[in-house]
Amino acid sequence: MPTDTFQIALEHHRAGRLRQAAAGYRALLDANPAHPDAAHWLGVLAFQAGRPAQAVTLLETAAAQRPSDPAFHHNLGMALLHAGRPADAIAAFERAAQFAPDRPETLLAWGLAHLTRSQPGDPAAAAFAFRQANIAGLDTAELHQYAGIAQLAAGRPAESVAAFLTALEKNPHDPASWHHLALAYRQAGDAQQVRKSLNKALEIDPTLARGWYALGALDFEAGNFDIAAGLFKKAIKSKGDYPAAHQALARALERAGRQSEATAAFAHAVQASRGRPRTPGTPPRSASDADQLINSILSGPPSPHPPTSPSSLPLSSAISDLEHKLTSRRTVEFHHALAANASIFSPAQIPAGPLANLFDRYADTFDEHLRNQLQYIVPELIAEAIAALRFDDDPPLDIFDLGCGTGLCGVLLRPFAKSLAGVDLSPAMIEKAKARGVYDRLGVGDLVATLLDNPNAFDLLTAADVFIYLGDLTPVLQAATRALRPGGRLAFTVEAGAGDRFHLHHKTLRYTHSEAYIHHVTAIHGLTEELFTPVTLRVESDQPVAGYLVILRTPK
Repeated sequence: MPTDTFQIALEHHRAGRLRQAAAGYRALLDANPAHPDAAHWLGVLAFQAGRPAQAVTLLETAAAQRPSDPAFHHNLGMALLHAGRPADAIAAFERAAQFAPDRPETLLAWGLAHLTRSQPGDPAAAAFAFRQANIAGLDTAELHQYAGIAQLAAGRPAESVAAFLTALEKNPHDPASWHHLALAYRQAGDAQQVRKSLNKALEIDPTLARGWYALGALDFEAGNFDIAAGLFKKAIKSKGDYPAAHQALARALERAGRQSEATAAFAHAVQASRGRPRTPGTPPRSASDADQLINSILSGPPSPHPPTSPSSLPLSSAISDLEHKLTSRRTVEFHHALAANASIFSPAQIPAGPLANLFDRYADTFDEHLRNQLQYIVPELIAEAIAALRFDDDPPLDIFDLGCGTGLCGVLLRPFAKSLAGVDLSPAMIEKAKARGVYDRLGVGDLVATLLDNPNAFDLLTAADVFIYLGDLTPVLQAATRALRPGGRLAFTVEAGAGDRFHLHHKTLRYTHSEAYIHHVTAIHGLTEELFTPVTLRVESDQPVAGYLVILRTPK
């Protein structure tokens, strides 16, 4: 069974190993420059690395090869939008919607592209797209906020007020929605509600510069120039590079008769304006305060942005930089801690440092706890399964016991072994394993790295309840296929899980793996399942822990 380079690259991508993912996609494109899936996912990766222009080229290649795939057109549209080409993005989203008319993500992005382009008719088109996204099932505060912005830009204050009120029903503590609601009430001519909404926004976020600016504009129009000046100063304190606030402060001071202060404020306004040029493609500011308030939310509608890298970096460097951010030790440990206490997506593996510390502390009582309290028989299950696959005249094996712990498996594997090696993260566990006197070689280290350092060296790899701490099995299976000889075997156990992948269990801080996931990663690595059977791994809290015993074999 051949390996599936694309699916392996995709597994690396999902786990944040971006350089390995990119290498896999590029290998496929080198063999076939028009490979649609490789071009598509390398384009997605370029987009995620903050290189939308390069992403566009790759995604256009993919969409040309598979013109009826809505996901390809959607992702192309996202890249075009972030590359500063909203008109082309609109066309891409329209093509995606032709093939998947009820996909809310595409309808939402379509609306954002219209808001970004900001040509006549775009606000109404954006409002239509957001309404369709809502009909398709999207009902978030964010969607209703976007809808309110579109209706406001379209000059429909009543519809805008309704949309922002709906957004606030879903998230009443969002200061931006209260600020936008104030803009809608202002367009509707309800000054009392404008002030109430702005005060609510500033109650939630006293540093909201736009809120102080808008309150100042109200007092400026009412002729309260000294009060307005104080409010504009609060806006500048919250956001020093706010040209409109500097300009408004200068005008307020001038109208209040405070000429020397006004002169200084005008100088600051000029300096602030020079430091912040208008972004190409955004609408120019209007001279009237009302139009300024409205335009302030049209200069760039809120939208999800990928992490960005400096545009001067080559794509490979941008990908490497993003991978470092995703997989640094601090990030991985934070992700694991968060996943252990909240319902977020599971990290790819448990950090090595805390795991080694755990088993160092556990070493002295490990055997007694497993055998006497948890009724642990996984080593026996693995040894019996290996014995059942062997013939009496089969030669002895070079065996590597992965995550060997105190050596419970080693004792049972020794009769099959020509040589027996073991590795574990925990130095204390390795000392216990040495005391058994059954291993030829033992070492402290990462099992994947050790496998990669021993190509074509083993006939059998074993991992008794080790992969329950790994989650993502792609790295270890890739390393195992490198370390095994032709026809070699990998025997391991996992805890049984639901779904189509793996999941970190909050209570036990161990991973479960679904049957579908095991079959998937086996197939994409070109391995054959010699055994896949449900087993009871141990007993915890008087309940059996269900798992799978798996034996995979490399091609001969």
